[in-house]
Amino acid sequence: MRKVLRRAFWGLVTISLVGSAALWVFVLDGSPTVAHAGAPTPEDAVVARSFVREVRVAAGSGGAKSERLIMTQDDLNSLIRVASRIIPGLRGSFVVKDGLVSGQASVPVPGTGQSRWLNVSAAVPAFDGGVVLRAVQVGALSVPPGLALELGRLGGNAIFGNDFGTTLVEAASRMDIQDDQVSFDLNIAEMGKNGVMRGLFGALRGAEMPVSDEIDRYYVMIREAMDDGVLPTEGSYLPYLLFTLTAALQDATSGDLANAYTAAIFALTRVCGARDFTLVVGGLAGEDFVEKRPWRTECSAVTFNGRIDSRRHFTTAAALQAASNRGFAASVGEFKELFDTLKSGGFDFTDIAANNSGIRLSNRLMSAPPENWPALIALIKEENDVIIPFDGVPQIMSEEGFNGRFGSIESREYLQMLDSIEAKIDDLPIHRAQ
Repeated sequence: MRKVLRRAFWGLVTISLVGSAALWVFVLDGSPTVAHAGAPTPEDAVVARSFVREVRVAAGSGGAKSERLIMTQDDLNSLIRVASRIIPGLRGSFVVKDGLVSGQASVPVPGTGQSRWLNVSAAVPAFDGGVVLRAVQVGALSVPPGLALELGRLGGNAIFGNDFGTTLVEAASRMDIQDDQVSFDLNIAEMGKNGVMRGLFGALRGAEMPVSDEIDRYYVMIREAMDDGVLPTEGSYLPYLLFTLTAALQDATSGDLANAYTAAIFALTRVCGARDFTLVVGGLAGEDFVEKRPWRTECSAVTFNGRIDSRRHFTTAAALQAASNRGFAASVGEFKELFDTLKSGGFDFTDIAANNSGIRLSNRLMSAPPENWPALIALIKEENDVIIPFDGVPQIMSEEGFNGRFGSIESREYLQMLDSIEAKIDDLPIHRAQ
């Protein structure tokens, strides 16, 4: 019996070694097959934000009929470039041609120092009734399309639970291809019922992100302070920031201060930040029902550095950076900056200054020991203790004006301006105290 067990054991070891060797030789490659596409452009960020909005709104509608989503080849490639900020090292490309959507992706294997890559390619023809794959390639192996689809479904179920993979595979009931344009029919009711969108955005959640109830609690706290007249409805935004930081400090124990800060700054962003904040972070931002109470006041007229948009930029960037520090897998500062530079109708360095001031606030507080927080908050006596004044910072510029002065975002002049902004942030009291 022992001899049989010993042979079985070594047989399993041999099979494992052979399987690992086969995986290394036939599936993993020494280099990526997809060229690096560069950083996302402002247009890419806008496409991604629009895609998130459309799918979330549709998935949250609960409608029984399908909703059509239309994308071009350029749109698909914009999404993959933005996705490279979420999945480190990802390279990908799409081609829509001859009735097929062909995609390639290269992902470095963690722990190999980008010496080994997983290269995948597949083609998807138009379909009606269920997703169909064609010509699936993983490394040097050609994988039967049906098997590849089933493995993707099972992998999604195993990783995310709640039949996530199955629901996602079944979410698109039809795809039509016309020239370089692809249109999808989405089973919205099915997606909503199974929480696919919650799963997608929940996948970005770090293990220690605050729960929705905590965010809602701070949200109610801030709104009640507004309705009670504790917080102003016009003038400086600084009382809002101090109120929120103080609430997080008072509520938290030494072990969960970063978590309390994240929940509080998320709540503040829902009140005073960018209107589409929840579309970026999905279900991380709390529940909708608290916003639907009969609140009497708004902070829409409150300003930072005398500007409403600076209040939104500062707050939203601080919240997104807090999420990033807690494990939210996205280069949020750059993504926000890219989107806002285009959204504003031109390039505005004051937007970057407000964004970076908010980002640096989150980094400063979340890296500080809890016992240092009271002293840090006490340093914030006026607005320009946490956000730099805009004197000498170029405001909105047309594309022509930007190109004439700076040339590109890789020019020495542009980088010097960013360095100047960072140097001014370094000189703020809350950062000088390090």
